[in-house]
Amino acid sequence: MEGGYKELHSAIDYLERLSKEDPAILKKKVYETFSGLSVLLLEANKAKFKRGWVSKVIDRHGSPIFDKKESRIIEDSAKKFIQPLFTDKQIGGVDIPQKETSASSIIQSTASVNPDDLSLDKTFWKIQDFFKTVDAQMKSFSRELGPFRYFYEQKMDFRVPLPVPLPVPPFISVIMVPVNPRAIPIIIGLVVEAIRITYSIGPLSNDNTRKVLSLVLGLIDILKGDWKQGILSFIGFFGEAPLVAGLITKVLLNILDFVSPDLQEKLVMDLYKSGKSIIIGFILWGFANFAPDFARVAARAQFDVLKKMVNEGNEKIDELESAMQKSIEPAGLKIKFKDIPEDFVPSFDDIQNIQSIVRQPSIYCSKEFQEALEPLRKLPPIRLILELMNLPTDPQTLEYECKEKAGESLDDTVGSLAEPEVTVNPDSPLMKSLEIPKIPTLELPKVPELPKVPELPVPKLPKLLKGGTRRKALQSRKFKNRK
Repeated sequence: MEGGYKELHSAIDYLERLSKEDPAILKKKVYETFSGLSVLLLEANKAKFKRGWVSKVIDRHGSPIFDKKESRIIEDSAKKFIQPLFTDKQIGGVDIPQKETSASSIIQSTASVNPDDLSLDKTFWKIQDFFKTVDAQMKSFSRELGPFRYFYEQKMDFRVPLPVPLPVPPFISVIMVPVNPRAIPIIIGLVVEAIRITYSIGPLSNDNTRKVLSLVLGLIDILKGDWKQGILSFIGFFGEAPLVAGLITKVLLNILDFVSPDLQEKLVMDLYKSGKSIIIGFILWGFANFAPDFARVAARAQFDVLKKMVNEGNEKIDELESAMQKSIEPAGLKIKFKDIPEDFVPSFDDIQNIQSIVRQPSIYCSKEFQEALEPLRKLPPIRLILELMNLPTDPQTLEYECKEKAGESLDDTVGSLAEPEVTVNPDSPLMKSLEIPKIPTLELPKVPELPKVPELPVPKLPKLLKGGTRRKALQSRKFKNRK
């Protein structure tokens, strides 16, 4: 190990010395290195990689370049890594037959495809993971290597001069407005988009201008890290209608970016499941309205059998409920089991209920149900039908749909549905005996009413004199008394 570390450190030191050398000298050394490797490859191929070919590689003085230890290492490495590049019939001493390009070989290669990979849900998750990977890479490129990297690295705002008119001299005042550096790429894109719309729709429309601006705007969007919007900008190159369609889709994408990431994933998943439900719903609708009589008769017979099973199940539930009610009635309790709904079994009028019946999480999340689906996953047509009915058939979809219930037994998943509701019966004799007697209320004696006091007479004040006040009247009386 110690010798390996020494060789590694010496190699690193050699690379550091090469990086500090003159580029012209470095190019010469690289050229000489590749020339030497080419000579070794040609000599090895000429000798058919037989043991001892390295000893024939000599310098200009006729002396062997490598010693025995180095020759053995080079020969072993060339036989292991280089020889397969020069032969397609033998690798490691085993003969490999030539591949046939006939139709039978194509059929055999098609048959060798794993049926488990032929899945709508798996394809959906692969596409979604691919989009997430591309989004992360493009965003990383725009933040670290793209031309807009400068704006994302700036921490201080830009100060942009803004002239403001004044009513007095000097009539114009310049105000420095702070602008976030991250807003610059957005403003550039909006300006180019406004110019593109102006010269694409209306009296100023010009095909050449629209094409050039569509390419420029698409490039700007990609450099910002918005590769999906860049593609939508590029399609404006092909006409006004694609431009409008791309513009509307860009607006929808921008609105979707404002939504929380978990809600975005749920929205996309709901749209995907709704699309599958529409397909299977169309098939059920076509069967209900256009199926021949023999198919309808067979379906009705199965519906009748299921309805009979439901009725018998409800009767047994009622019997069990009445038997248990008798045993717990003295305790003042009341028990109620959940009956199977009457619309559990559909008819041709509500045949779409089949989709909701089969999509019971307590059923398809169970371990027993998934084990029963195991052989059906290898049959692509049946698996397609199951996935169209939104039944999870792959681990990723099962984990998304069931979360902590995935892999639990049927007893655990259905147990909550079979639990009865136990309530207290207030009319039972036991509960009446436990009632707390009411405390009698004491009636207080009535307080006698007080006698009414007669009203006191109110003295009348003298009337005011015409054109004067009460104060003037009093003053005039005093004046007369003095006389």
